[in-house]
Amino acid sequence: MTVGTDDLQIALLLRLLLAHLVADFMLQRKSWIVARGERHWRAGSLYLHATIAAVLVYLFSGHYQNFLIPAFVLITHLATDLWKSYTNNSLKYFLADQFIHLLVIAAAWYMYTMPGWNILDSVAGYFTNTRLLAVVLGYVFVTRPSGFLIAKITAPWQNQIKDNQGLADAGRWIGMIERILILTFVLIHQFTGIGFLIAAKSILRFGDIRNPENRKDAEYILLGTMISFIIAIFTGIAVQYFSA
Repeated sequence: MTVGTDDLQIALLLRLLLAHLVADFMLQRKSWIVARGERHWRAGSLYLHATIAAVLVYLFSGHYQNFLIPAFVLITHLATDLWKSYTNNSLKYFLADQFIHLLVIAAAWYMYTMPGWNILDSVAGYFTNTRLLAVVLGYVFVTRPSGFLIAKITAPWQNQIKDNQGLADAGRWIGMIERILILTFVLIHQFTGIGFLIAAKSILRFGDIRNPENRKDAEYILLGTMISFIIAIFTGIAVQYFSA
């Protein structure tokens, strides 16, 4: 069976991802993580783990003539884990850490598959790619900037609702996730997904609206939700317009 170039490149990406998973989750001991959190750059496990990650990339890549890309993985993995050692063990820092590692893996894969790749030309290309810039701007806008805008719009009604103690920042995160999903649905033309989100949110709040004690709270949340949905939908339309 003949293996195409695309299949070889995808296989390489899968091997690099496998190298990352093995290094970060199977060969890394909990004591190493604890040592990094306590001793930071003085912890020997910091350098050992980064070296293992780089060696696995080298072995799994199959490109045994190339030492620069494993060195790139070594340095970036070391820097990322050093930064992570100064943070807490919350989910957001874990996800940020993994996101950076995956970006590095993607960059390594790109460098392996594009021998004539020039980093300066590539960066310049990204900054002049209208569609990419429009999409990135759209996703950035529907996160915290939109949250601040919605808070300002709904401010006149905030003093009319009860100060119930819910999960810390849960509403803010729910709103951001909703807007990200809606923007994604608009960009991939899956508008039924938006209808599903609206229906699900309405069903969850229907009982609260019928209850006189919670009616104001429910109406306030639904108002914020509708504003959030409108912002995300029109952001998606704007992104499509500027990236057409």
